[in-house]
Amino acid sequence: MKALCTALLFFILWTPIALADGDSARATAAESPALIPATDALQAPAFQAGWGTSDFLIPSAAFPDTTPVAQAAPRSTARLLPSNMSFMESGLWGEHGFFRSIGIAGELSPESRKSELSARRTMLTMHQIGGFVTLGLMAATLYYGQKTLNDSNIPTQGPNGQNIASQERTDQNNHNKFLTYTIISYGLTGLLAVISPPPLIRRDETSTTTIHKTLAWVHFAGMVLTPIVGNMIKKRSGRFSYIDLPTARFHQISAYATTGVFAASLIVITF
Repeated sequence: MKALCTALLFFILWTPIALADGDSARATAAESPALIPATDALQAPAFQAGWGTSDFLIPSAAFPDTTPVAQAAPRSTARLLPSNMSFMESGLWGEHGFFRSIGIAGELSPESRKSELSARRTMLTMHQIGGFVTLGLMAATLYYGQKTLNDSNIPTQGPNGQNIASQERTDQNNHNKFLTYTIISYGLTGLLAVISPPPLIRRDETSTTTIHKTLAWVHFAGMVLTPIVGNMIKKRSGRFSYIDLPTARFHQISAYATTGVFAASLIVITF
């Protein structure tokens, strides 16, 4: 009985050592082609050459995996996603992300990623077009805002009591109308970039995309600040309202600066 227990203990201790040294399972996998197909996913996907290697619109050349098959690591779906995804990307497009949990995106696989990268290109193209539309609306908002500020120096009544402020009200209404259009267009344009699927590879290097994203934070802050200050321009004193010129001037400078930064962020990623 003692000899049997000793033999059993030796067998239990010897088995994991043998497996770790590759005496059985690993050696079989290396020698048998039938067990190797799982490692094929480690080679750079065929669609990587044209999709997803860029963080924005312009794809870069693919770098195929030259690791020998016998030395390849086990198959992993993490290879289908960039290692440095943002919190938003992980929450929406990760292996267990929101879009996968509700069925908008399929289970993480090479086939689903190919569809996602195609959708990414479409969404970022629309994002770029939306940027030009938003810039045009910003310019119109600036134009009518400047006219409103210029008209504010005109007296509200002429010498005979006639109302000569109708043009100011028209310009103010146009300014507010284009401001609304600008905010809607800006929001939709930004949303297209925020919810777009992640690329296949995101390189940690400074590029035009990095500059574009940095400028995006600046003009986003301006888009929040400028309308808030705009609502503080008109003040009331008894029954009369008047324009606070220092506040109006700050609003004006903020609007021009925001538009300039937005235009710069659009130019740097387009040309």
